[in-house]
Amino acid sequence: MDELTISDSTPAIAELDFDSNLIMGLAGGVSAMLVSAAIWGGITYFTEYQISWMAIGVGFFVGLVVQKLGKGKSLIFGISGAVLSLLGCLLGNFLFYNGVIAKEWGVPFFSVLLATSFDPAAIIEIFTLAFDFRDLLFYALAAYIGFRTSMSK
Repeated sequence: MDELTISDSTPAIAELDFDSNLIMGLAGGVSAMLVSAAIWGGITYFTEYQISWMAIGVGFFVGLVVQKLGKGKSLIFGISGAVLSLLGCLLGNFLFYNGVIAKEWGVPFFSVLLATSFDPAAIIEIFTLAFDFRDLLFYALAAYIGFRTSMSK
């Protein structure tokens, strides 16, 4: 049986991640989340169809931005990418739902968005009425891809 010696192990200081910047990763991730949510909402509104690859796109885009700007290898970067990707999908659907409501009521989109955004009961009702089991699959897929993509190799 071989014995492990001190010289065989990697020094702990070499394992530290000095280049990472969680604040930059989060700032970029939030920006990417907002852009991808707008794209998700717009594509879903105009095509009237929710496409699963959009969840993959949201997760990948948000994760890639967190990875490139954050330069982190730790779990917090993966969790950040997953949460922001999930929020991007939720926000994208929320924007889509508001677009549909605005169209049905014949009122401007931003009037509906402003009215519903600050009313938690309205948000819950919108998501409850529009819930589809596939949404959970899309959200999970985006979060997983966001998690995996966010951490630097």
